[in-house]
Amino acid sequence: MRAPLLVVLSGLLLSSVAEAQQSHPLVTAAPGAQRDPVPPNDSIIVKGAPLPTESEVRSLARAITPKVSFLDPLDRFQDSVCFGSVGLDRPVLEEIGDRLAQSAERAGLKLAGPGCKPNIVILFVDRVDAEIARLIRRRWWVFGNRSPSQIDMIVKERGPVRAWSNIEVKNADGESIDAGGILRRTTASNIMSATRRDVIASIVLVQRSALFGKTVRQIGDYLAMRTLAGVRPERATGKDTILALFNEGVTSSPSEMTAFDRGYLKGLYSAQANQVASSMRATIVQTIFKEQHRAAK
Repeated sequence: MRAPLLVVLSGLLLSSVAEAQQSHPLVTAAPGAQRDPVPPNDSIIVKGAPLPTESEVRSLARAITPKVSFLDPLDRFQDSVCFGSVGLDRPVLEEIGDRLAQSAERAGLKLAGPGCKPNIVILFVDRVDAEIARLIRRRWWVFGNRSPSQIDMIVKERGPVRAWSNIEVKNADGESIDAGGILRRTTASNIMSATRRDVIASIVLVQRSALFGKTVRQIGDYLAMRTLAGVRPERATGKDTILALFNEGVTSSPSEMTAFDRGYLKGLYSAQANQVASSMRATIVQTIFKEQHRAAK
């Protein structure tokens, strides 16, 4: 799915929810003035928590990293990113977009310019299960090349958030499959794959009722981890990462991205695009350690 189809994807997704709600205009985030969101009175902020140990960092990084084939790299964006969102009041969406843009830039990603076409689509909806069912009925192709069983895993996921990324496999030099269906491959090694997995679209649906008690900073940082890294939040506890923000049973969450989260994103995007997953994860862990030491100074 290249640029023209990506435009159709983002346009139909955003318009689909906008039509259902008949409110809340589209906001496409671009770099802009930073805003300090005012947390609601019932927000929970945790400060002064001790840093995780090295074994905890390695265990948590392994738990949240998406599972891919042993010889494949992890999925990540290569092109500049553009955020599109719908379902909340414009000022709130702008603040979330600014926060996402800051996280992307810190990770080393480029931001698309004004008028860009979203390749990261975030939809705030009344009922996430109903909206997923609606997409399956009317926009089934937004799930990319997933098999029915893989789509079913998204449907059956618990909690108020659904997220997935569509990828395109390219060779190590960034070349796509040619018109004849052939992908030219370069030589691979134990730490380098012959291919890379480029994220071309990342989609997240969030149930609005789950936002109560959360700050804009928390929401934006959580969405940055889900969209830019495609991580799995199920085993996050809330102690060391923003990823547990919507997890059932978690009663407290960091007020923003932790050193672990910042290091994870930086590590993912500082690795070479075709590093195999185990090598990429090692780079991520080392970057987390550096970020922790920097934060502790």
